[in-house]
Amino acid sequence: MQAPDHFRYCILPHDPFLEDVFYVPYWRFRGMHFLCKTSGIDNGLVDKTFLAIENSGLPSSLGLRAQSLKLKFARPGDKTHFLKPTRPFDPSLAAARNTVEYELVRSPETRILRISEDDYDIVPDVRLEIKEERIYHETFLADTVSLIYAPFYVRSEKVYDGVTNDITGALPGAVLDADTVNDDWHVSFLPTLCPNCGWDTISGRDSCIVFCTKCARAWRVTERALVPAEFARMISKVPEGSSDLYLPFWRISVSMTSVKLDSYADFIRFTNIPRVLQPAWENRPFYLWFPAFKTAPSPFLRIAKQFTIANPEEMDDVLPHASVVPVNMPLDDAFDSAKTIIADLTLRKKTFFPTLQDITIEIRESFLVLVPFTDSNNELIQPDMNFSLFKNSIRLGQNI
Repeated sequence: MQAPDHFRYCILPHDPFLEDVFYVPYWRFRGMHFLCKTSGIDNGLVDKTFLAIENSGLPSSLGLRAQSLKLKFARPGDKTHFLKPTRPFDPSLAAARNTVEYELVRSPETRILRISEDDYDIVPDVRLEIKEERIYHETFLADTVSLIYAPFYVRSEKVYDGVTNDITGALPGAVLDADTVNDDWHVSFLPTLCPNCGWDTISGRDSCIVFCTKCARAWRVTERALVPAEFARMISKVPEGSSDLYLPFWRISVSMTSVKLDSYADFIRFTNIPRVLQPAWENRPFYLWFPAFKTAPSPFLRIAKQFTIANPEEMDDVLPHASVVPVNMPLDDAFDSAKTIIADLTLRKKTFFPTLQDITIEIRESFLVLVPFTDSNNELIQPDMNFSLFKNSIRLGQNI
């Protein structure tokens, strides 16, 4: 299912028989959030809503309704009025408000108190200091924008909330006289049949790459068709047919301003990772590795760091017969975290963080790599790199 710009949903009123409902649009922004700050790298999930029309009397946000109430696709009816959005979505509304914050920190300590000439006592004390927290870089991953229409109705010259039936501070004319939209949006459907052989492809509901097991090909999903995509399979110690699952990764070669990352030796020197440089690493290409599947923010950083440090090399072009986790993290979205990954990898954070705003990163080469994992109770294990991942982190990613 695809939309030309963004999907539109609506919240149903508490009374299913309510007539003359006015649906007010709200922008919804959700995704993963990363901050490079003085104290380190902060991450989390963001899910915010913003009023999409100019009306100070209506609630400026939907609060927790977008997460707690059931959403349905917006479908205009005879006695429903969908107000036209007049305020475009502004990404800065979801960004951090201040780039510099000051916090009063209480640090417990002890001090020695003299009781008499020959007697001393140790007493607890608290030291107060002002801590500066500066934001050097902020980015959003797997972010999606949609419109959510909330129900309101007018009774006795007052505007009521269609969910709680509470009176709002909006004037009736602001709702009754507002411009409305008809059925000028649509959802299109793209068949996921293999363009080469007509077989059913393997995909998820939000896959950006689909696979055909019949002719062993990969296809990239676009707005109008499926186009060929290149992929590789990591050669592993796991015997053929013993892998329970394959996870997709983006392997990206990058160029950075003011930083040389042409070889794996350049990467070790830049990040100052405690490893003994090998002469062969001077000719070994360096790649950044990003999960091509959605997961929780904290595991996303950990997976990207460990795969980038391991930097596996041996590949082939065989499509595995085992299951493949859906590729639902597009290349551009994953690449948005490049600065954050590099900043998290380097041990010289105090000197590198202030330069993040002046650094630009470009893609030289990108490739989709399928990595085999074995199933072990609640974990997925990659034996070649002694790496493990909780299954729940993948399940959580399906809801981002």
